[in-house]
Order: sequence, then C-alpha cells, then structure tokens
Amino acid sequence: MKKIFKIAKVELSILFYSPIAWLILIIFILQCGIAFTNIIDAKEMSQQLGNNLKNLTISIFGGHEGLFNAVQDKLYLYIPLLTMGLISRETSSGSIKLLFSSPLTSQQIILGKFLSMMLYGLLLVSVLFLIVFIASFSIENLDYKFLFGGILGLYILICTYSSIGLFMSSLTSYQVVAAISTLAVLAALNFIGTVGQSIDFVRDITYWISISGRTNNFINGLISSKDLIYFALIICLFLYLTVMRFDKGRKQVKQPALTIKYAAIILTVLGVGYISSLPALDAYYDTTRYKKKTLTKNTQELIAKLKSPLEITTYVNVINGYSHLGSPKFRIFDLNKFSDFTRFLPGLEMNYINYYDSTFTSRDTKYKTLEEFARRSAVAQGFDFEKVLTPEEIRAKIDLRDENNFFVRKIAYNGKTTSLRMFYDMIGYPEEAEIAAAIKRLLQTPPKIGFLTKNAERNITKTGDKAYKDLINTPTSRNSLINQGFDFTSIDLNSDTQKLDSITALVIADPIIPYSASQLKEIANYIDNGGNIIIAGEPKKQAILNPILEQLGLQFSEGQLLQESKEFELDLIQPKITEFAKEFGFNLTPKDIISFSGAVAILKTETDSLFDYKPILKTVDTKVWNQLGAINLKTDTLKFNKNNSQKIEAPVAVALTRKVDNREQKIMVFGDADFMSNGELGRFNLRTKNAQFTTEMFKWFSNNEFPVNTTRIKPNDNKITINQQNIKNIKILFIAVLPLLLGIACIQLLIRRKRK
Repeated sequence: MKKIFKIAKVELSILFYSPIAWLILIIFILQCGIAFTNIIDAKEMSQQLGNNLKNLTISIFGGHEGLFNAVQDKLYLYIPLLTMGLISRETSSGSIKLLFSSPLTSQQIILGKFLSMMLYGLLLVSVLFLIVFIASFSIENLDYKFLFGGILGLYILICTYSSIGLFMSSLTSYQVVAAISTLAVLAALNFIGTVGQSIDFVRDITYWISISGRTNNFINGLISSKDLIYFALIICLFLYLTVMRFDKGRKQVKQPALTIKYAAIILTVLGVGYISSLPALDAYYDTTRYKKKTLTKNTQELIAKLKSPLEITTYVNVINGYSHLGSPKFRIFDLNKFSDFTRFLPGLEMNYINYYDSTFTSRDTKYKTLEEFARRSAVAQGFDFEKVLTPEEIRAKIDLRDENNFFVRKIAYNGKTTSLRMFYDMIGYPEEAEIAAAIKRLLQTPPKIGFLTKNAERNITKTGDKAYKDLINTPTSRNSLINQGFDFTSIDLNSDTQKLDSITALVIADPIIPYSASQLKEIANYIDNGGNIIIAGEPKKQAILNPILEQLGLQFSEGQLLQESKEFELDLIQPKITEFAKEFGFNLTPKDIISFSGAVAILKTETDSLFDYKPILKTVDTKVWNQLGAINLKTDTLKFNKNNSQKIEAPVAVALTRKVDNREQKIMVFGDADFMSNGELGRFNLRTKNAQFTTEMFKWFSNNEFPVNTTRIKPNDNKITINQQNIKNIKILFIAVLPLLLGIACIQLLIRRKRK
C-alpha cells in the first residue's frame, strides 16, 4: 500500500508541476462560483419581489437547473485533460521501460496513478464543500444530507471518468490522442443508451451500459445500489483492462488467450451489472430531509396489503397524442416513471398492447382512412404495424371506447381491474396520488356518488359551464373524481331507487323541474335511513328544494345574495371559510377564495334539530346583502341601499351530522350549485380554491378514504438569508480572489521548480 501512495504522490507532484492541473482547478472554481451565485441571485431577487420561495436546497442544487447538474455537464471536459498523460507520458519519454523493469507490480502502478486522480478529485469536490459552507449561512435550514449525497455522486463520476482516461492513456504515446480518445469513449457511453431501444433484451443491456444520467439520482436525493454497483464495475473494468494492457508490455501473452480474457471480464461485468439492476435486488437511500424521493407512509401501507403481484397493461392507441410514450424506443423512459413503486413492488409486471381505433376527435380525419393514419403514425414512432391490433381485434380483447380510446393502463389484481390514465396537464403522467388511488380501488370497494338527473339537475357528462363533467368524469383531468378513486352513477328516482342502497352519497344539484310527491318521498326515506346527501340550490329556485330542506330544519332564504365589487358581477359571492371547516377536513384559510356565482342564504327553521349544525362558509358582512324581489343583473342597475337593505353575514354552506345505526350520517347544503361547475373550476380571472374545496368535501363523504392522502411535511428551507451585496462579495471571492491566489501559488511553484 505504501508503494501505491508513493506513486500517487509522484503523479500529483508531476501534475501540479504543470499548469494544466492549476488551470482546471481555477476554471472549475469559476464555473461553480458563477453558477451558484447566479442561481442564488435570481432566488434572492424573486424573494425581494415578494414571491414565496420553497425547498431552496433542492431548487438551487438539484434538478436540471441546479448547480450539481451544471457541474455534471462539464466534468467530461476536465478529466481527459488530467488523465491524458498518466501513462502516455511514460511511453513517449521512454520511462515506461523503467517501470517495466522495476519491482513494482502492474496493479501497484495503475492503482497508484488512479489514486492520484482520486485525490485530485477531492480537490475538485472541496470547491463544492466550500459552496455548501457558504450556503449554510445563505439559506435557512439547509438540507446537508441531500447536498452530501449529490457531492458523493459527482465524486464517483470523477473517479469513473478517471479510470476510463487512465485506460485510454495506456493505449497511445500521444497525450492529445489519449484525451480525444477518452472524450470519444465518454461520448459513446452516453450515446449507447439510445441503441437498440426497439429490441427488449438489447434495450436492457445498452441502457445499463450507458453512463448518461447515472448521477441524476444522487444529485436529486436518491442513492441506489444499482448506481453504486454500476460505477464500481465500470471503474474496476477499466482499471483491470489497464493492468492487462500494462502486463502486455512486460510479458508475452498469446492473443487468443488475451481475447478470451477480455471477453470474460466484459461479460462478467455485464452479467453482474444486469443482475444488480433488477428491482428485487435494488436498494435505495433517500437523502432528502422529508423523504421526498420515497413513497409516503400511506402509500407504503397500502402496498403492504397486496398479497399477490400487480399487473399493469398499457393500451397504446398509435394515433393518440400520447402514443409515442408507449413506443418501444420510449419504453425505458415510460418504465422509469413507475420506479418509485417498483422499489416496493419488485414483482410489478408491465405489459404493452398496441392498437388503433377512433379517438372521436378531429385527428381521426387527418387521412382518408383510419388505417392509413394509424400506419403512418406507427411507422413514424417506431411501432411494428403488423403487430398493431385493428379496431375489431382490440375490441375483442377489451372495449376502450368508454375511455375514448386514449392512452390508458389497466391495473389488474386478484381478478379486479381499474383504469390508470394520462392527463392533459404539464406533468402528463399519473403521480403517486393517482396510482395509489387506483391500487386502493382494487383492495376495497370505492365510494360511489349518485347524481339525480331526471329533473334537469346539473349534468355530469357535458362540458358546458354549468355542468359537472370536469369535477366528476373527465378522463384526462387529474383532479376529476374518477381519477382519485371514486365511482359515480346517475339516478332516476322513478326507476333507479334500488341504486340508493349502494351509493356513498347522493347529490341533488339545482333541479329545474319540481319533484313529484313520490320522488320527494324517496328522498325523505333516503335521509331518514341515514343516507349521506349533498344539496345545492340556486336563486329563484328555492321552492323546489325547500321541501327537502324542511326535513333537515333548514330552508333557502328568499331573494338573492349580492356582493359589492369594482371588478366582478354583483352576484359573484366570495364567502369566507369558518372556524368549523377544519372539523370536516377542509385545509383552507380565511384568505382562500371560494367563488359562488349566484347564491342564496341558508336559514335554520328549527332551534332543536336532530342534526349537529355547523356553518362552513359565510358571507362577509361588510360587502354582502340580500336583494329581494325580481332582479335582472343584465339590465338592472343595482347598488346597495342602506335605507332598505342591510349587510349580512349569512351561511352559504353548512354541514349537518347525526348518528344513525352506529354510523355518522353526513349532509352538506349549499346556497349555490355553480361552485363545483366546469365554469367555476376553470375560472381564470380570480384565483379560487373551488377545486380543492370540492375534492376535500367528497373526501369527507368517503370517510377520508379517497383521494389517498399523499401530502408531505412542508419544506422549511424557504428563505434566502443574505442580500444582493453579500452575493456580489461571494461572486468576487469565486471569480477573483480564489483564482488569483491559485494563480500566484501556481506561478511560485513553477518558478521554484525551474530554479531547481
């Protein structure tokens, strides 16, 4: 071991007796310093402008825009310049013969030279540790474990690049050729991951060989055994190849034996690497403070209940907009989107079935025939069209027309299946909440919400402003209830009363046609038997729902609520959340806005009710009044008149509960039916919390079973603690002071050496 350290010491002295080591260190300091100060300067400026920052450790150091990624992207330029002379210098100067004749073994020589690069790598990462030290008093509650994990990944990458550069240096006597060859090998290792992506077995091998993105897990908060083993294998492989190359100059080895030896070591590395990357053998360590890179406790407990493997079948319509994600060349990318779950479900089976069928959109008319469109799309995206199922063939297996033949996955477990969809938003893929909800649906009976529809109530299948499709059953909407674990059904009180026995809650929303005596009796029986219900009324229609509300000790008031506003219509009410709301799972604050477009007040008619009464939303008594009489907001000019009106604080949403047969009956009544409509959920001129409010309302009715709670502890590194002048001083340190000091040290050392 002493000999290895002596060789490393000699190599380091040679390295620092040339300008290249100093120059690279100076450039590295400049790059890191500029990148860090630019990022933190932008964050501090945003903070000064009043924007709320969060999770600063990850946003400054991690991700595609962070410091660690910037360093990772430049390392391949530095290492070849350092390693190019490790052995080629010996060959070109003739000193290689002295090494051959020395008592040192080839392993000692190679390990000594590699150790010198490892020590130089520590100098490079010491710059990152200096930045971490500066960040410790620049960012509140810095997440050190996350940063050390990222630095570890970058250091291992430096060592890996060094082993490759060392081997390439042993192949030539020309240092420039060695540097260029190292760059070529690194480029090849980055590119090879794109080779053979259409062939299953080849794809797995080339993806494992690829070095591209191997440190992404480290710099984003996750250390995995497969990545550690990969780097260890690559380092050992190139060091062993270098030793073999060195031995070739010291002793005669027959070419066939040498070829077999090369093949054996390469195959061994590939075999060990492939096996170690299998999900069942992979181990992880989450370096983030609140385990952001790991499934939440609720989801893990859910997975633990699975007694047999899950199977996910992805149905890829080749003419759908997301079809490219199901193509063979995107298979690794697609599978990696489920890596958080395969950690805990190593037996998860992923299958793909490709087909074409109408998507019921204008895309279908792009060509004369659907088959022509499908063939062109398949060929363009790398599908084998001969293996793409026709509409008749796919319908014989499964009818996906209720999914509009979009890109959809079916999760199967113990004979039950459920859908897992893609969404038309910035993320696209289902995240933990949606996947967990799909799994939970397979383990228990999902809540079913019933909607009365035969008296012209709000429609749950149309896309108009007044309808409820976005809330209930828009397949491509992430927040739609069908994607959060709920089922729904339409109910006709004239013929579907048996459905009332199987639903979790009944929704009566803004009926236009008055209910008959028999219908009112069915509703009354449902309430008497402890059925959960949501009742939403509208102005001018109080008489239709008041007969139902009488049973609850409530009624909708006459008239209509109006709210003074300089920007919005008078009938746009913005009630405030009450102190009782948290009892029912509403995680909102008084500052949050819930919009009611046309509302009436809710009045109590009985002082001694069978129900426990709690107001959830109330109007603001300084802005809202109740306008009686017939009004037309399109033609009438209305304003508050204190002589004949009074500002009021009136409930517009109330919750009622009582015990029925040892369970809690849950009822909510709203003085507006628009708050959960397509129009209000999509309102763009006011930042409302209607979507969150309605989701949490249905969560209460499902006894907090759905949606699955995947919330995490909020990050506490949310504040930059230095100002612009401090940042300028830090930048001066990195772009002037440190480079100048290193430059002076370099010049002094080189002058001293020349004098000797």
